[in-house]
Amino acid sequence: MTDGTYLGPQPVAEVPDLAGPLRDVLAQWDDVRTWISGLPGITRVFLVGAGGSYLNVQAAQYVLDTGARVPAAAVNSDEFYFRAPPSVGPGALVLLLSGAGETPETVRAAEWAASRGAAVACVTLKATSPVAHAAGKVFAGGSGDANQVLLQFVALALLEREGRDVGAELAALRALPAALETGVRAFEERAAEVVSVMKDVPVTHVIASGPLFGPASVLTSCYLQEMQWMNAMTINADEFFQGPFEVIDDTTRTIVFLGEDATRPMGERVRTFLDKYSGPTCYLDTRNLEMPGIAPGQRAFVSPLVVSALVARLAAHYAAQRGYALAGRRYMWTVDYAITG
Repeated sequence: MTDGTYLGPQPVAEVPDLAGPLRDVLAQWDDVRTWISGLPGITRVFLVGAGGSYLNVQAAQYVLDTGARVPAAAVNSDEFYFRAPPSVGPGALVLLLSGAGETPETVRAAEWAASRGAAVACVTLKATSPVAHAAGKVFAGGSGDANQVLLQFVALALLEREGRDVGAELAALRALPAALETGVRAFEERAAEVVSVMKDVPVTHVIASGPLFGPASVLTSCYLQEMQWMNAMTINADEFFQGPFEVIDDTTRTIVFLGEDATRPMGERVRTFLDKYSGPTCYLDTRNLEMPGIAPGQRAFVSPLVVSALVARLAAHYAAQRGYALAGRRYMWTVDYAITG
């Protein structure tokens, strides 16, 4: 089937320590807000990354899109470099996300932005990585979930800079470690059910909107395509009705992410259609998630971070039930696909 690592069906991997890295990263809020408040002027924000890192800046972009006056754009690292936006320069803030900090495209984007005089910061797991070296400021988390908190810290610091009270959001992030741990462990049975329904479909359609589009795309692009060699795609809930819904019939199976943010009606419209015309549909509705300690008004804010962790658990169950280890690759890191230009 693939050149990946086939082990056969296995027990699902244990839930890792989720709360510890989150508790550790909370202490960085003062550093983030101090750096942001000290910038001389911010006229535009670029959120830059490649692959899963590009997809994982979407939640922070949503916070900025819905709360900040300064315009923000999420851009793939090489798109950013080759497009070379003229607005990148003094007054621009370029925030890069890179897990290990070694993605060549992201390093090049950081170097180019710095050469233009932009304020450049990176969020990464390794404070001494090439991306960190290219950036003017480094925020390092101890896990992917912790890096998501750092991205939200930057977004909140930008809102605070504009005079917005972000105390409620900060309280939600401080409550996140326990809420995330509880929510993920409570999701385990549901994760196994979803994968049992979806693990053998010829094409996996995942539909989402708003800040959940990022984690939904991580599921399709990073986990299913990259690690399970399954044909998969993420569809925006509105774009679903601009063509993709024509492939739906009573044999198709679909995953739908439903959030609690302002874009939820888009997902509800999808549910109405699929319940009438589709085969089995697996709904991941954040309204059903346990989030102890999170104020009702902040559930939409923290949901993308919780869902990102749930997506990782779905991946673990895919690996267990399908038998393909998440570590296997056919091309990535095994053949030459160096950047050019």
